[in-house]
Amino acid sequence: MNELGYGTDLELNLIYNPSGDYLPAPQQQLEDDYRRQLFTQYGIRFSNLFTIVNAPLGRFKSYLETCGRTESYLTVLVENFNPETVTNIMCRTLINIDWRGIVYNCDFNQASGLPLRNRHGAIITIDTIEEALERGHEIVTGDHCYSCTAGAGSSCTGVLV
Repeated sequence: MNELGYGTDLELNLIYNPSGDYLPAPQQQLEDDYRRQLFTQYGIRFSNLFTIVNAPLGRFKSYLETCGRTESYLTVLVENFNPETVTNIMCRTLINIDWRGIVYNCDFNQASGLPLRNRHGAIITIDTIEEALERGHEIVTGDHCYSCTAGAGSSCTGVLV
């Protein structure tokens, strides 16, 4: 990819997602380590490394349940809640729309089956989104939301603070 210009002239971003039920190391530290190791061992250059906190959903949730560590991981997330992350979390400015036109605050809510609802409780769709924008809606939350607000925060572009 570097020969095609990625990592130099073209953007090449890497994602770091911990392999277990713990928070990632600081993003800048990981980026520096990965930059050094990947270049030294393979000659690879990249633009950015983004860290993401594991959300207790899907396969990772199944892993936690199998190991009996769901509650302990949720405790880690809750105990590391960082109020400074809240102004930058994705669900405040982005939406997800599924193939049926149902609107969600984020992809984690979509995976959890938690759609946006209007003030009357009706599911918001792409056809009714203008009404919802005019009249407002609440951000739908669940336990998985702590993964975006733990530590330095987490989003598709890495840390939030």
